[in-house]
Amino acid sequence: MSFLRWFFSGIVVSLLIVLVGVLGNGDTFVSRATAEDTAKPYHGNITKIEKTYTRVEFDLSKKTHLLRKSRMDYYIAQAKQADKRGWDYKRDQMLERVENMLAHHLTQYAQESDATAVNYASAR
Repeated sequence: MSFLRWFFSGIVVSLLIVLVGVLGNGDTFVSRATAEDTAKPYHGNITKIEKTYTRVEFDLSKKTHLLRKSRMDYYIAQAKQADKRGWDYKRDQMLERVENMLAHHLTQYAQESDATAVNYASAR
């Protein structure tokens, strides 16, 4: 008798789990970005980095610049999604990557510009 009780209670619990999974699709348990979140402003660090990013020049004929720009676009998009979902650690991690790439790009760009200026001056 107790075996049947355990058996039927196991079936009932399994059916409830399946029904919750099928009907709810786990929406109540998973943090998702929704349409309402688009009106929410992004974190201040995201807007600050985007402002800096828009002022940076990329020579898209160079493969390294193109790759760097596409990686920065990707990480900024990931940071925005993390911000919408409330994942502060992931947002900060993505923004740190973008900041590092921006700093590297700006130092490389300054060195390239300096070398071009030196070559131009010595050619005169």
